[in-house]
Amino acid sequence: MPTRLAIGLLGLFLAGIGCAKFGYTDRVLHRVQSPDGLTIAVCQEVPMLDGPEFDVRVERRDGTRIRELFHMGDGGGCDELIWSSDGRTLAVLTSPVATIRIVDVDWALAHPEIHERHWFYREFSFSTDKVTKQATDLRFVSAFELEFQLCEYSLHETQANNGQIRCGQPAQPRRLRIPLPLIDGRPA
Repeated sequence: MPTRLAIGLLGLFLAGIGCAKFGYTDRVLHRVQSPDGLTIAVCQEVPMLDGPEFDVRVERRDGTRIRELFHMGDGGGCDELIWSSDGRTLAVLTSPVATIRIVDVDWALAHPEIHERHWFYREFSFSTDKVTKQATDLRFVSAFELEFQLCEYSLHETQANNGQIRCGQPAQPRRLRIPLPLIDGRPA
């Protein structure tokens, strides 16, 4: 049995070295303080050999975890994290695919026994299989409305430019009204 454990630990160690070789670590990408200063939204990279994954959570100021909010695979990312002014909602932007995830943090914290994120998390995507868009400059304009810049770009040109996104036209402002309730039919 110790041999299996040793082989398992060696495998994890080598996988970690492999992930680090490609630049994937467990680094914290964002730590954004809530408006009341009591909690921090955190996005942390999770190293994987095929590309990083991402965890989003809420912590106390001393770094102790309060609640895991959601996990994104290697197609995700946290390019921007912002709180609503009332601190009840968190918006997470994955810029290169123009996806915004809205988290009802207030509800998630009030229901720690519910682990299914579909009760407190909703996703809005602005890219399609045929049209790739980038979103930037995410901000709350009210407690229930977001504004951001959106532009279309060529995936082929981006690959030719070593991953540098260049919009075909200047970015245009867009707004997203957060639906009320965020999730229909969730438990009370």
